[in-house]
Amino acid sequence: MRPQHPQRREDREQVEGRVPRTPTREADMDGMLGRTPELGWLMSYRGPERRRGSPDQWWRHAFEEIDLGVCLVAGEGRLLYANSTARRQLDQASPLQIVDGQLIAAERNDQLRLEGALADVQRGLRHLICLGRGAGRLSMSVLPLQDGQGRPSQAMVVLGKRNLCGELPMLAFAREHQLTAAELQVLQSLCSGLQPQEIAQRHGVAISTVRTQIASVRAKTATESIRDLVSMVAQLPPMQGVLRAMERA
Repeated sequence: MRPQHPQRREDREQVEGRVPRTPTREADMDGMLGRTPELGWLMSYRGPERRRGSPDQWWRHAFEEIDLGVCLVAGEGRLLYANSTARRQLDQASPLQIVDGQLIAAERNDQLRLEGALADVQRGLRHLICLGRGAGRLSMSVLPLQDGQGRPSQAMVVLGKRNLCGELPMLAFAREHQLTAAELQVLQSLCSGLQPQEIAQRHGVAISTVRTQIASVRAKTATESIRDLVSMVAQLPPMQGVLRAMERA
C-alpha cells in the first residue's frame, strides 16, 4: 500500500467545499469588514487580543497606557488617531493643534516644516522638528509607517515630553529604591533643574540637610553624582496613571 500523504490545507478546503484563502480574498474580506488600508499595518497582528472584540482595540489600549503623545497621521496631515496624552498636550496654547480633524501648526513657518516632514514620509524619511518658541516649544518626531505592501504610507507623530519625568514613574522609582518622602522631594527638585541651595531655600531647611538627603539618594540608587542621578531618572519609561485610565472608561 502506498503511504498516504497529508492533504494541504488548500486541497482539504476544496474537498470540503470551502474557498481556499488567498491574499486577494483576504484583502477583499478586510474591505468588507471595514479594515481600511490606512491602518492595515496594525491589522497584521494575529494574537489573542485580535480574537477578542474589535480588531483595533488592542493597539488603542496599548497607546493609551503610554504617557507620551502619539498621533497617527495621513500624508496630508489628516489625523487618523491620537491618544489621550496627545489630545491633552495639543491644547489651544500648543504650537501644534488639532483643527477639524487635521494637525495644524499655529505659525505659518512651522506649518511649512510640518508639511515638509509629512511629505517626506512618502519617501521613507524620518524627521525631528521643533515648533514654537520659548516655554511653549514642542519637539516631535515624524516617522514613516509602511502599508501592507511595505511602502511608506502614513506617519506616526511622537510628541516630546513636557518634563523630564512623569509623576507616576518618579513615584515608582522612589518606591523601588526605598526613598523617603523628603528624599523624593529633593529628587523632584533636582530633576526640575534646581540647585541644592535653591532647594534648601524653597523648603526652608539648611543646605547641609539637603546635601545629606542628596547623598542618601545617591547611595540608595548607586549613582556617583547628581548628573548621573538625573540621567537615570530621565531614562525611566513613561507610565500612564490608573486614574486617567478610569476616566477614559
